Amino acid sequence: MLLPPTRRLLLSRLRITTLVALGSGSLLIAPQRPASASPQFDASFMRQAPDQPADAGALALQALAAETPLAPGRYRLEVWVNLVFLAEQDVHLQKIDGHRTLRPCLNATLLRQAGLREQSLAQPLPDDDSCIDLETLAPGATTKLDSGRLRLELSIPQAFMIRQAGRMPSAEQWDYGINAAFINYQASAQMRSLAHGGSQSSQDLNLSSGLNLGPWRLRSSQSLREDEHGSRRWTHTNTYAQRDLPGSFGTLTLGETFSNSDVFRSQPFKGLQLASELGMLPDVMQNYAPIIRGVAQTRAKLEVLHNGYPIYTTYVAPGPYEIDDLAVGGGSGELEIVLTEADGQVRRFIQPYSSLSNLLREGVWRYSATFGRYNGAEDLDAPLLWQATLARGTSLNTTLYGGVQGGDYYRAATVGAARDLGTLGALSLDVTRAETDLGNTLGQVHGHSFAARYGKAFDTGTNLRFAGYRYSTEGYRDYDEAVRERNAYSAYRGSRRSRLEASAHQRLGSRSSLSFTMTQDDYWQSGQQLRQYQLQLSTSWHNVSYNLYASQSLNERSQNDRMFGLSVSLPLGFGRASSANISLQSHNGEHSQRASFSSSAMDRRLSYLASTSRDARRNQTSAFSANYRGANASLGAGYTQSDDYRTLSLNASGSLLLHESGLTLGRYLGETNALVHVPDVAGVGVKNNPESRSDSSGHMVVPYLRPYRSNLLELNTDDLGPQVHIDNGAQHLIPRRGAIVLAEFQARKVSRLILTLLQANGRPMPFGTQVNDISGTSLGVVGQAGQALLAVEDKPQTLHVRWGEANDEQCQLQIEPASMEQTQGYHQQTLNCPTT
Repeated sequence: MLLPPTRRLLLSRLRITTLVALGSGSLLIAPQRPASASPQFDASFMRQAPDQPADAGALALQALAAETPLAPGRYRLEVWVNLVFLAEQDVHLQKIDGHRTLRPCLNATLLRQAGLREQSLAQPLPDDDSCIDLETLAPGATTKLDSGRLRLELSIPQAFMIRQAGRMPSAEQWDYGINAAFINYQASAQMRSLAHGGSQSSQDLNLSSGLNLGPWRLRSSQSLREDEHGSRRWTHTNTYAQRDLPGSFGTLTLGETFSNSDVFRSQPFKGLQLASELGMLPDVMQNYAPIIRGVAQTRAKLEVLHNGYPIYTTYVAPGPYEIDDLAVGGGSGELEIVLTEADGQVRRFIQPYSSLSNLLREGVWRYSATFGRYNGAEDLDAPLLWQATLARGTSLNTTLYGGVQGGDYYRAATVGAARDLGTLGALSLDVTRAETDLGNTLGQVHGHSFAARYGKAFDTGTNLRFAGYRYSTEGYRDYDEAVRERNAYSAYRGSRRSRLEASAHQRLGSRSSLSFTMTQDDYWQSGQQLRQYQLQLSTSWHNVSYNLYASQSLNERSQNDRMFGLSVSLPLGFGRASSANISLQSHNGEHSQRASFSSSAMDRRLSYLASTSRDARRNQTSAFSANYRGANASLGAGYTQSDDYRTLSLNASGSLLLHESGLTLGRYLGETNALVHVPDVAGVGVKNNPESRSDSSGHMVVPYLRPYRSNLLELNTDDLGPQVHIDNGAQHLIPRRGAIVLAEFQARKVSRLILTLLQANGRPMPFGTQVNDISGTSLGVVGQAGQALLAVEDKPQTLHVRWGEANDEQCQLQIEPASMEQTQGYHQQTLNCPTT
C-alpha cells in the first residue's frame, strides 16, 4: 500500500483533538491487567451527552483503543533500535487474528541489520523473508508501532545484540547520491581612488567545480585574477577523481592531490593513491582511548567517570570483560571505573590515559599507498614519487607505525611507536633514514632524522597539547628538499637541521585562560633560523571580554617582528548580536587604535560592521561593510576612506548545481551536500538551516552534511498555508563523502475540511467514529459534537464513515470540497449520514 498523502499531519492533529475531548469530558480508569493484554477502560466513567445513546462512551473507547488508523499493507517506516535510529525500511504491516493492532513483519534481513547476535538466539534466523516473532526469538524484546509518525521501535536486550563500538549506519546504507555537476564560485572586485589622482582596480574569481557520476567524484579548482595593471592570470589545480572502495574502509584517488602526512611530510603529486578513510569508522573509534579490562564476579553494572562526570554505563556478564568503545576527549586525564556487583558490592579503580594525534585505538589500521610524479608549484622537474605507510593500534596502549618513500633519486624509510604512558603522558618516537642522489656536483648523501613528541594534561589545568622535536643529520633530506636542491631552486634554504614546536594551554579559573605556541627551525647549509612565538591571555568580566596577545617572529633575514595588542569586546543592550570592540596594537614600536561596532538582522542573515582607526602616522581610516547570506548566494559590499585613498569592494559567493531536474542556485557547497526537492512548493525552509529556501520548482541545496552518518533533515513548514500538505516532513540521509544525496519530499495541494457529521436521526456521530477514504485509508476520527478535521484532495470523492460493525453503523458520504463554505482556509460543511 502506498503511503497515504494526508495521513501524517491528520493523525497528529486529530489525536490532540481526541485527547482534549477526553480530558475535558471524562476520567478514564483502567483496571489492573497483565502487561501483554489489550487496553481495557471502564466506559461508565465517560460523561454522556444528553442526545447520545447509552453505549456511546463504550463505542468511542473501543474505537480509540483499537489503535488501527492504518490499513494492512506495506509502509515506509523509520526503524529505531534501542532508541537509536537505524534506517527507513519498507515494512509490511499485517492483521493478526485475535489482535486489534497491526503487527509488523520483521524478516531476517532487517533483524541482522539491527545488530541481532544470532549466536545468542533461541533458534537461528531463517534464510527466507518470512515473518519472525521477535518476542519469542529474543525473550524480553518488544516492538512498538507509532502509526502517527510511521515509526517502528524495537527494544532488544543487550544480551542479544552485537556489541559495536559506537553504533553507526552500516556500509550498505551509505548513499553515493545522484549524478550531478556543480560549480562553487567566489568573486570579488575592488576599485581604489587615490588622493593625488588616478585609480586602480582588481578582480578575482575562484572556482571549485565537481562532477558526481555513480561512485566517482571528479573535482577541480580554477582561479582567474586581473591585477591593477590589467594583467590576467588563469590557473587550475587539484584536478582529481575519487571513489570509495567498498570493504577496504578506504578511498582511491586519481589525479592531482597530496600524499598522506601520517608518517612523511605531505607532497603534491600527480598519480594514484589508496588511503584509509577513518570517517567510515564510528566516531569513538577515530580517536584514541584506552581499553578497560577487568573481571566481574556477577552480572555487574560498570560506570566510567571522567573528571567526575559519567561518560559510559553498561552491564557486563560474569567473568572477564573488555570495554573498547569509550569516547573521551583529547589530551590526557584519569578515568574512574566503578563496578557494582549484583550483591551490591562496589569496586573502584583509576585508569590514567594520555593521547597524541598518531595514537590509534587497539585494532584500528591506518594505511596509504601512493604512486605518481611530484607536482610542486615551482618550475621544477617532476621526479617519480612512491610511498607506502602503515599504522596499527596494538595492545598495551601502543601504536606502531612506519613507511617507505622514494623516487628517481631518493629513498627513505621510517619506523616508530607511540605509547600511552598513563599519568606520565603520551610519547612517540621514530627514526627515518634517507638517501639522496644530488647529481654530479654533490653526489650521494645520506642521513638520519630522529623525532619525539610528547603530550600531557596536568592537574593544575595545564594542557601540554603538543611538544615535538626533530633532529636531522647533515646528510638527511626530506623528499621536497631533495627536489629543490637537485634543481638548484633559488628559494631553497638548505636541509632542516632541527625543528622544535610546542603548544600549551592553561586554565585560570572559570573565565580566563592562557595559551602559548612556538616553532623554531634551524637549517644546515644556510645557517638560517626561523622562529615564532605567540602568547594570548583571554578573560571576561561582567559579560565584557578582554584579550591580550603578544607575538614575535624571526624571519630568514634575521629581522625581528614584534606585535602586542589588547582588544575589548562589549555586548550592547540593543539589537541582535550587537557588540562594540576597541583594540590597541603596537607593531615594531608603531602604535595604532581601532574602534568598531557590529550587529546583525533578519535572523542573522544580514550582518554589518562600522569601524574607525588611526595608525602611528595619525592617518584616520573609516570603513563600513555589510554581508547578506541568502538562499541562493552570499553578497557583500564595503567602503573604506582614509586621507590617502577611497576603496569600494564587492564580493559574492554561491553555487550552481546541475542535476536531472534542472539547475539550482544555492549557497557555497561543502564537501558533502543534499539536494532537497519539495515539488512545486517555493519558500520551504529547513530547520537549523535558516538560509536555505526552496526555489520556484521546489529545489534547494543544504550543504555541510556529515559523511557516513545519519543526517536528519526536517522541513520548516511554518510559513506554508493550510492548502499545502507535506506527507513526510523529515528524512534521514546517510551520504558517502563527497556525495550529493537527494531528499525527495511529497507535497500536495489539499483542502482542509471541518465536517460536522450527523446520523440519520440528526444526532452527532459518536465520539471516535472512524472516517476513511474509499480505499480504506484512515483520514481521521470524529471528536466532540460530531466534528472531524480532515485533509483531502481537492476533488469530488467518497468518504466511508464507520462507528460500529453492523450495517446500520456505517455509511458513505459524497463530498465536493470546492463547493463548501470556506473560512480562514478551512472548508466547512454539515453532512447527514444515511445508513444502509
